[in-house]
Amino acid sequence: MTPTASTEANLRRAIGPLLGAFIVVNATIGTGIFKTPAQAAYLAGSLPLVLVVWAAGGVIALSGTLSLAEVAAAHPRAGALYEILRRGYGPTPAYLLGWTKLTLLIPSAVGGFAKLGAEALRSLVGLAPEPTRDALLAAALVAAAAAVNLLGVRLSAIGQGIVTAAKYLGVLALAGLGLFAAAPPPAPAPADLVPSVGGALAALVAVMWAYDGWADLANLAGEMRAPERSLPRALLAGTLAIVLVYLLANFGYARTLGLAGLADPTTQEMVAGRLARATIGARGNSILSLIVLLSCSGGAMTSLLTNSRIFVPLATDGLFIRWLGWVSPRTGVPARAVLVSAGLGIAYVLVRTFEQLTEAFVVGFFPFYMLAVGAVFIYRRRGEPRPFSVPGYPVTPLIFLAGATALLVGAVAKADPTALAALGVIVLGLPLQRVFRSV
Repeated sequence: MTPTASTEANLRRAIGPLLGAFIVVNATIGTGIFKTPAQAAYLAGSLPLVLVVWAAGGVIALSGTLSLAEVAAAHPRAGALYEILRRGYGPTPAYLLGWTKLTLLIPSAVGGFAKLGAEALRSLVGLAPEPTRDALLAAALVAAAAAVNLLGVRLSAIGQGIVTAAKYLGVLALAGLGLFAAAPPPAPAPADLVPSVGGALAALVAVMWAYDGWADLANLAGEMRAPERSLPRALLAGTLAIVLVYLLANFGYARTLGLAGLADPTTQEMVAGRLARATIGARGNSILSLIVLLSCSGGAMTSLLTNSRIFVPLATDGLFIRWLGWVSPRTGVPARAVLVSAGLGIAYVLVRTFEQLTEAFVVGFFPFYMLAVGAVFIYRRRGEPRPFSVPGYPVTPLIFLAGATALLVGAVAKADPTALAALGVIVLGLPLQRVFRSV
């Protein structure tokens, strides 16, 4: 095996700002905008309130992006979230990020993309739902995403860029249908849906799954050209593009479906499917299924691409399993991390539902997001390098921290076992820290 200390030297700087922005979009548009609007509307209890929640989610994501850009650009390294936590808080939080990524976050993210991708593939070829077969289809999509990643970062990123352009245009077209196409008048809102603050906070959990992906590019800082400049530009451009298309899509859902059609909890059909059927009829299902399949496949590929990089600096610094951080000198890819992550993702899709996967991911990741954004204050106090300065400091990072706190309160208030188990997984890593450092 190549010595651990040389693994980062095998990474190649092959990503510019445009390709980086495409990666942000590809990492974000996956399952959320097609499926979670129904759950968010049902929890919020009114159309105005759920649209406010989506707008709030966009503000939170943008605030987090701008804050992260400052600290990630200060010391651009592969697995930038790890580097931020290590410099800001010491080795234990940085190790816990690696542990949680491996055991919970990557499998949940990749599995969530694959679950909905399998549903879209089944619909595209006209098959009836069948749980075992659908789980195997999802597992096959995870394996395909891993295979693409093993080709090398540049080939993988270019392929994902093509997929990103196609699916972004697809979501934009979906928004256009909702905003402008003729459709039957929506049914009256059901009387049992009542807006509430608690419901809005719970809806924020679902919304932030759809927005997640804004931070993933930071993990490729060690593979970007001139990352001090290109990383902040790509993060901001990609996130702005996401917020724009998400808000347009949700206004389209609201106009065409109304609260009754948007928040119907009696059907497992994607809300985007209801919109397509209401505006262009039966052929809309096939078109939508293709868009969703592209979107979820791209999301799974990008999730493996960005998240597998965190194990490289963890191994280099001796904080985690050294074997896992090996980088292939031929392709410049942390191949073992990609394969292990994909293997765990396959295991997850065989035993967990889409909702369990997404909720576990959001609740498990946001404590680390909060620490990373909070590091802005630590870096500034120490006088760390600042190639990029977050606009509106200190208000911008405080907006993110307040929104993230509200999200976690909403998750805990639901007392959902999946959400609480995600927090338990993080804590479980503490007694294993010494063991992993010796492996």
